[in-house]
Amino acid sequence: MADKEIKITFSEKKMEALVFFLGEQNEKIEDVLTAHLDKTYEKYVPQQVRKFVESQMAVSQEEAPVRTPRAQRQTGEPRETGRRNARQGTRQNASRQEAHRADSEIAAQENEAAESMEAQEETQGMSMGM
Repeated sequence: MADKEIKITFSEKKMEALVFFLGEQNEKIEDVLTAHLDKTYEKYVPQQVRKFVESQMAVSQEEAPVRTPRAQRQTGEPRETGRRNARQGTRQNASRQEAHRADSEIAAQENEAAESMEAQEETQGMSMGM
């Protein structure tokens, strides 16, 4: 799965001071924020959902095949036809539908978590946009 960029606004003077003092400790602001975001994810996202998301990430990394143009794929062998091909298509469609349903549920949970975090951050004087 691809990473998502997050943009936030923060006081320039505060940012300069933070970057300076983090630099004294050989830390980068990106690393500190990423670690905090990971902790926030673990705090608010239920363990079962995290396991599902991690399994989806692993599957998407494994399934990233290199696509070849159609002309190169043609081997001259006859294509599978008949019942077997139809059964495979039905199973694949069912798998896709199940994955889509699960993705929809996760997206809804992520939106809910994001809205909750936005509400909390607004009360703390920060703004965050995706």
